[in-house]
Amino acid sequence: MKIAVAMSGGVDSSVAAALLLQEDHEVFGLTMRQYDALESGYGKNEGIEADIKDAKAVCAKLGIKHFVVDLKKDFRAIVEKNFIEEYSAGRTPNPCVICNPTIKFGKFMEAAFKLGVDKIATGHYIQIKEENGQFKIFIPKDASKDQTYMIWKLNQFQLSKTLFPVSQYKKPELRKIAADLKLPIHSKADSQEICFIKDHYEDFLKDHIVFKPDDITLPGGKVIGKHRGLALYTIGQRKGLNTPWKCPLYVMKLDIKNNKLVVTEDPNDLLADSFTLEDINWIAGKKPEDISGIFIQIRYNSSPIPIKDIQEKNNSLLIKLENKTRAITPGQSGVFYKDNQLLGGGIIK
Repeated sequence: MKIAVAMSGGVDSSVAAALLLQEDHEVFGLTMRQYDALESGYGKNEGIEADIKDAKAVCAKLGIKHFVVDLKKDFRAIVEKNFIEEYSAGRTPNPCVICNPTIKFGKFMEAAFKLGVDKIATGHYIQIKEENGQFKIFIPKDASKDQTYMIWKLNQFQLSKTLFPVSQYKKPELRKIAADLKLPIHSKADSQEICFIKDHYEDFLKDHIVFKPDDITLPGGKVIGKHRGLALYTIGQRKGLNTPWKCPLYVMKLDIKNNKLVVTEDPNDLLADSFTLEDINWIAGKKPEDISGIFIQIRYNSSPIPIKDIQEKNNSLLIKLENKTRAITPGQSGVFYKDNQLLGGGIIK
């Protein structure tokens, strides 16, 4: 096959390209430029330019071509816009969840198709299997690097056109392959920050959202301090409240209507056994008939929680949990799993 590998300049995508070459595919590297810090003033420009340089160096070492596709306009209109709107609404978004279906497996995939490829490949730690014409997603061999949580919005077409070559390897194995091939990035550190933000997300939001300081209150309404702007807080937050008190305080609610930050002394106030999901996507195209054994993960790197019931309500789902869980946060993703398989997900309302 002719395959475009989404080259980030890191170890995973670099080894993905090498593995596909070993299988005698026609491979080239394709890197997206999704922001320009010199224009925005927020992103790590030295980071993205260095990543493009690294990707080019890897492709040169592997003897394959490398191209760059400019997706700044689309990224700004979709991912950054959503990021700003969600924080403005008192929600805590995950930009990767929006970027994956619209940019990486959307606009980027379209650009690759224009270059005549059969499929794209990425360095994501995601395992995909085809069974009877249906593409299914599973947790990879290296569960500690699992990235399935971020791709619950993908559809069958996108999955049918994507390869995840590193899913059967653990990270140390990939670093060894990179070192054995003398790839210049074999010891490069993993990137874990939001790609388009240089330091703290507050630096980005402050020029897009008007922060309106107001009261911090207890659940009963007693004013105990001042917040700096609701967009700077999230459910369950304990640090950074800057409000001296006799015991730790936890963010309980962002009252957008009244511009109040409601905090509680009792962490049990953050517990709930039900919540609503909207913007639902099932990988198979429909809700499973049998919901027994389904778990839901409500934030990245958290443990999945057993589900008691799923009730369909208009275009949303009412999720009932077996046990109460802490700090269910609007804007985050609720992602369904069963037996290491990703079933789908939605956005917590």
